[in-house]
Amino acid sequence: MKQLTGFIPIAALPESTTASAKQQLLETIEWLHKEGAATETNLKLLTAIVESILCSEESYSRFLQCGFDAAIEFFDTNSQNWEFKESMSSSHNPRNWDEYKQLQH
Repeated sequence: MKQLTGFIPIAALPESTTASAKQQLLETIEWLHKEGAATETNLKLLTAIVESILCSEESYSRFLQCGFDAAIEFFDTNSQNWEFKESMSSSHNPRNWDEYKQLQH
Protein backbone atom coordinates (compact mmCIF):
# COMPACT_ATOMS: atom_id res chain seq x y z
CA MET A 1 0.00 0.00 0.00
CA LYS A 2 2.83 2.39 0.77
CA GLN A 3 4.10 1.96 -2.80
CA LEU A 4 0.72 2.95 -4.16
CA THR A 5 0.08 6.02 -2.10
CA GLY A 6 3.67 7.12 -1.54
CA PHE A 7 3.42 9.69 1.20
CA ILE A 8 -0.32 10.27 0.83
CA PRO A 9 -2.12 8.50 3.68
CA ILE A 10 -5.37 6.67 2.94
CA ALA A 11 -7.19 9.32 4.93
CA ALA A 12 -6.10 11.90 2.34
CA LEU A 13 -8.27 10.33 -0.33
CA PRO A 14 -11.26 12.52 -1.17
CA GLU A 15 -14.19 12.32 1.24
CA SER A 16 -16.43 11.43 -1.69
CA THR A 17 -14.55 8.13 -1.94
CA THR A 18 -16.76 5.63 -0.20
CA ALA A 19 -15.44 3.06 2.23
CA SER A 20 -16.34 0.29 -0.18
CA ALA A 21 -14.35 1.95 -2.97
CA LYS A 22 -11.34 2.24 -0.66
CA GLN A 23 -11.74 -1.40 0.27
CA GLN A 24 -11.89 -2.37 -3.41
CA LEU A 25 -8.70 -0.42 -4.05
CA LEU A 26 -6.93 -2.20 -1.20
CA GLU A 27 -8.21 -5.56 -2.44
CA THR A 28 -6.96 -4.73 -5.94
CA ILE A 29 -3.51 -3.95 -4.60
CA GLU A 30 -3.47 -7.18 -2.62
CA TRP A 31 -4.59 -9.07 -5.73
CA LEU A 32 -1.81 -7.48 -7.78
CA HIS A 33 0.71 -8.57 -5.15
CA LYS A 34 -0.71 -12.10 -5.03
CA GLU A 35 -0.58 -12.43 -8.83
CA GLY A 36 2.92 -11.03 -9.00
CA ALA A 37 1.72 -8.02 -10.99
CA ALA A 38 2.39 -5.35 -8.38
CA THR A 39 5.22 -3.94 -10.44
CA GLU A 40 6.51 -0.47 -9.82
CA THR A 41 4.90 0.68 -13.08
CA ASN A 42 1.48 -0.76 -12.24
CA LEU A 43 1.54 0.77 -8.77
CA LYS A 44 2.65 4.13 -10.16
CA LEU A 45 -0.24 4.02 -12.63
CA LEU A 46 -2.66 3.36 -9.77
CA THR A 47 -1.07 6.23 -7.87
CA ALA A 48 -1.53 8.53 -10.87
CA ILE A 49 -5.20 7.56 -11.10
CA VAL A 50 -5.76 8.21 -7.41
CA GLU A 51 -3.90 11.52 -7.56
CA SER A 52 -5.69 12.59 -10.74
CA ILE A 53 -8.88 12.78 -8.71
CA LEU A 54 -7.22 15.52 -6.69
CA CYS A 55 -6.01 17.43 -9.76
CA SER A 56 -8.44 18.38 -12.49
CA GLU A 57 -11.58 16.97 -14.03
CA GLU A 58 -9.83 16.82 -17.41
CA SER A 59 -6.94 14.81 -16.00
CA TYR A 60 -9.30 12.43 -14.23
CA SER A 61 -11.35 11.96 -17.43
CA ARG A 62 -8.21 11.07 -19.38
CA PHE A 63 -7.26 8.45 -16.79
CA LEU A 64 -10.78 7.05 -16.81
CA GLN A 65 -10.71 6.78 -20.59
CA CYS A 66 -7.38 4.96 -20.44
CA GLY A 67 -8.78 2.56 -17.83
CA PHE A 68 -11.92 1.92 -19.85
CA ASP A 69 -9.84 1.26 -22.98
CA ALA A 70 -7.87 -1.38 -21.06
CA ALA A 71 -11.03 -2.88 -19.52
CA ILE A 72 -12.71 -3.10 -22.93
CA GLU A 73 -9.68 -4.75 -24.51
CA PHE A 74 -9.48 -7.24 -21.64
CA PHE A 75 -13.22 -7.98 -21.85
CA ASP A 76 -13.12 -8.40 -25.63
CA THR A 77 -10.20 -10.82 -25.37
CA ASN A 78 -11.82 -12.88 -22.63
CA SER A 79 -15.27 -13.00 -24.20
CA GLN A 80 -14.24 -13.74 -27.79
CA ASN A 81 -15.88 -17.18 -27.67
CA TRP A 82 -19.17 -15.86 -26.30
CA GLU A 83 -22.28 -15.43 -28.39
CA PHE A 84 -22.39 -11.88 -29.77
CA LYS A 85 -25.67 -10.97 -28.05
CA GLU A 86 -24.45 -12.37 -24.74
CA SER A 87 -21.21 -10.40 -25.00
CA MET A 88 -22.91 -7.13 -25.92
CA SER A 89 -25.55 -7.36 -23.18
CA SER A 90 -23.27 -8.64 -20.41
CA SER A 91 -23.03 -6.57 -17.23
CA HIS A 92 -19.30 -7.37 -17.33
CA ASN A 93 -18.95 -5.48 -20.62
CA PRO A 94 -17.46 -2.06 -19.75
CA ARG A 95 -19.44 -0.53 -22.63
CA ASN A 96 -22.59 -1.17 -20.57
CA TRP A 97 -21.38 0.59 -17.43
CA ASP A 98 -23.06 3.91 -16.69
CA GLU A 99 -19.70 5.57 -15.99
CA TYR A 100 -18.43 4.62 -19.45
CA LYS A 101 -21.60 5.92 -21.13
CA GLN A 102 -21.27 9.22 -19.24
CA LEU A 103 -17.64 9.56 -20.25
CA GLN A 104 -18.55 9.16 -23.92
CA HIS A 105 -20.79 12.25 -23.88
